[in-house]
Amino acid sequence: MLNGPGAPFTTKLIAVVLSAAALALGREFFIPIALALCFQALLTPVVRQLGRLRLPAPAGAAIVVLGALAVFGIGGWALSTPISAWVDKAPANIATARRKLRELGRPLDRMTAAASGTPAPRAAPPAAPNAPPAPPPAPPAQAAPGPAVPSLFAQLLGHATTVVAVLLEVIVLVYLMLAAGNMLFRKLVKLMPAPDDLRTATDILNKTEAIVANYLAVTALINVGQGIAVGLALWAIGMPDPLIWGLMTFVLEFIPYLGGAINVGLLLISGFSVFSGLGEVLLAPAIYLVITTLQNNVISPYAYGNRLKLNPLAVMIFVLFWWFIWGIPGAFLAIPIAATLKVLGDQVPQMSPLGELLGE
Repeated sequence: MLNGPGAPFTTKLIAVVLSAAALALGREFFIPIALALCFQALLTPVVRQLGRLRLPAPAGAAIVVLGALAVFGIGGWALSTPISAWVDKAPANIATARRKLRELGRPLDRMTAAASGTPAPRAAPPAAPNAPPAPPPAPPAQAAPGPAVPSLFAQLLGHATTVVAVLLEVIVLVYLMLAAGNMLFRKLVKLMPAPDDLRTATDILNKTEAIVANYLAVTALINVGQGIAVGLALWAIGMPDPLIWGLMTFVLEFIPYLGGAINVGLLLISGFSVFSGLGEVLLAPAIYLVITTLQNNVISPYAYGNRLKLNPLAVMIFVLFWWFIWGIPGAFLAIPIAATLKVLGDQVPQMSPLGELLGE
């Protein structure tokens, strides 16, 4: 059946579909490993610097991992109170935004009704002079008391067990990878039959590690600057919780395109709940878009240089694909995965079409 001229393409297509299905079904297994590989590439240079000070790799890995956990723990503890308060206010802000959007849409509804010929609702006819007064409406029946609806923050905490379990897996994997160094890679390359294969594998490892580490470090620095700029700008126009918006900018900008779209939507919802005029509501998203545009077109090309040249359309497709497969972790890992495949396409002749597709 697969012996015709379209057999190779059909076979590759089936292999891609089966691989995507395996990645989606095994997400609990693959996501911690992919995240650990990503952070291992970022932290390996630090462990190597400690190794030059004659510190053993297991000790250096422990210092680096514990130091990173301490930084994240202190930051999370300092921000836990404002974040929980902001999340608890989110349902009320969403309800207020819906009400104001309905009010803004009423003129459009009247214009639509007039264009379609639907008669406007008529007012009730006046009562006769000697007519008895209408009986008062019956009070609405009270529903039976049900269980209290938990706050949004409590609902988010319901998933804390799964998140903590994944984080523990990632922490243990990162420590083991850093402590072992390139031991697993050295064992794998020994299976390569030819010296050229060994050199290719070494080049792929070094380039992939450098590209992923550079991408994460540079992106984190850019996001810090963008978060500060967004927080200060929103504070200047009177937007509540500018610290939270700066933090959300830092986190969401790790997800290309989708993170910015989510931030704009959240700013619109919050703007409707805070401001009354439409111009004031649109001011915060407009400021965010201006800052993001400047960052993408002025700062990022200079910061990344020629180290990460990817096709923007391919990046968008990758982000959407990995978002569909792995959710938020997949969107975060989309660029490191794309960069890794780009290096493979540039180094392995059999995968050159992939490198051409992902490159600019």
